[in-house]
Amino acid sequence: MLPSRAAGLLIQSRHDDPAERRAHARGELVRVAPGRYVRSSQWAPLTPEDRLVVRTIATLDRLARPVVVSHLCAAALWGLPLVGASSPTISVTEPGRGRTHTGAHVTKHRAPLADGDRTTIEDVVVTTPARTAVDVALSASRSQAVAVLDHCLRTRLCTLGEFRAAADRRDRRRGASRVAWVGSFSTPLAESAGESVLRVALDGLGFPPPRLQVPFRDEAGLIGYGDFWWDKIGLLDEFDGLRKYRAAEWRGGLSAEEVVVREKLREDRLRALPEVRGVVRTVWAELYRPAQLAAALGRAGLRRERTGFRTLHQD
Repeated sequence: MLPSRAAGLLIQSRHDDPAERRAHARGELVRVAPGRYVRSSQWAPLTPEDRLVVRTIATLDRLARPVVVSHLCAAALWGLPLVGASSPTISVTEPGRGRTHTGAHVTKHRAPLADGDRTTIEDVVVTTPARTAVDVALSASRSQAVAVLDHCLRTRLCTLGEFRAAADRRDRRRGASRVAWVGSFSTPLAESAGESVLRVALDGLGFPPPRLQVPFRDEAGLIGYGDFWWDKIGLLDEFDGLRKYRAAEWRGGLSAEEVVVREKLREDRLRALPEVRGVVRTVWAELYRPAQLAAALGRAGLRRERTGFRTLHQD
């Protein structure tokens, strides 16, 4: 969502307006920042990313001095995916600050910020995609960081070289190993945030790394690209984010029922291939139940290279 569209949704409250307070109490308005509301009917259909954009724009015009939107708030402005809970405060960077400070509504980060690490989206000053990915890698979970950088690489918002150059300019020793890991782990082959999170979960559970987006063909031609493929045991894991069934823009004009049938026929063709000895499907809910995910893959024949696991959102 562009800042101008977010600004268009905002209702600026008059001081202690009783009508707006009553409308808020009745659930007709959603308070997105002190003195700033959005109609509930307009707020309800927004994605988590767009809601964070609205909260960011609502907060910016209340700040007394110019700031640079950063971290997850910058990610939302760039259309990068949010994983898990949204940012509780609005993040901005002020290079001249003495220290980072988190208030009730805003976190003001103290960090060096080169001219090449900032740009604008409409009239909003924001960190570049590469710098945003670095900040997220330093401050968020592994799954969130990989989802952001995977998306940047896939959509060419930044290159891996730009990410590493932004990390060097950040000049922070603490967290450097995390940033390096995110850079080495991320890939443009992940087609969704869910696939990014699943890759992090597989690594945390100790499973061997799969091949990504492997083409499968039969006598009728291309069946499709498998999300996760372990060729040594012939196991294919398809991440099922459910968006393909629910979102009209992903269904290609088909009904949800027709998409289900198409997916079933596709899976039947995959299972008929001699090299495919098993097909499993992973859904979002399983990403938050690592023991259940590990058990499902174990039943399918995948063996862990190490025991124990990092939690999905471990820092």
